[in-house]
Amino acid sequence: MIHARRPFVVLALLIALPLGFALIREQTIQTATAAPASPAVVILVGGDPPLSIRDSQSSTGAPAFASGDSLSQALADLLAAGFEIKHVDGLTYTLVKQ
Repeated sequence: MIHARRPFVVLALLIALPLGFALIREQTIQTATAAPASPAVVILVGGDPPLSIRDSQSSTGAPAFASGDSLSQALADLLAAGFEIKHVDGLTYTLVKQ
């Protein structure tokens, strides 16, 4: 019985291996041609009015802001630089440049 299954296992491997290699090659090509990530900034708001930045994280190519900077000025600078507000969650703003 074990020997009877061997041809089916070999046949399955002969079909699966080239298909697997083709899929891996296709994923590698898509990854290599993908566009680079857009610059992004995440701002956490805190403090009493006027609102100020409590924390900020910026990707490469995006402006950085320090704790205590004016939120309104930071948002104005980012919007003027071509960034768009992508997500607001409570006191956290996410901006991305397209």
